[in-house]
Amino acid sequence: MPIIYKSGLKVADIDYIEGEINRAFSAGYRKFLSEMNGFYVAAPDYVQIPLSAIDDGVISFDRFFGLLPEEECNDVVSFNKEFIVELDFLEEAVAIGEDGGGNPYVMIGKRGGQGIYYWDRTHLHELDSKNNFDIPEQNDCGNLFFVYGSFDEFYDLVVGCVSGVSDFIEED
Repeated sequence: MPIIYKSGLKVADIDYIEGEINRAFSAGYRKFLSEMNGFYVAAPDYVQIPLSAIDDGVISFDRFFGLLPEEECNDVVSFNKEFIVELDFLEEAVAIGEDGGGNPYVMIGKRGGQGIYYWDRTHLHELDSKNNFDIPEQNDCGNLFFVYGSFDEFYDLVVGCVSGVSDFIEED
């Protein structure tokens, strides 16, 4: 299954992103952005990753955001400026990717629990009998489910769930 990415960013570009969204990134996420300016899964356009806290036991993953101002739905700056205010009760929250249906993956820093969370922003899993969320919603923003403790672990999980051999293809 192909994973399509753009060439990595320079340190100045990563610093620019952090400044624009007023967040500091983990070393693992900075390294990822320096190697790949985001990526998306192609053919099919998602992978299923395990999440035992919901009824189906799996959630979709579609893409990691990058610095792509011409593609607002894939741009880490645009996405965070528009939506992350809904999680202002969590310190250092930054959306880093999405499931393809409007539910982001969020990296959370200091308070609120460190790690990567699936943000059920569209309330897709609200009526699940399990619905064992880790961070309850506030102001109807949607619950958050813990996925992994670090960006590196989450990245490895996503790539490991790609069926067959992961074929990384650089896009111009």
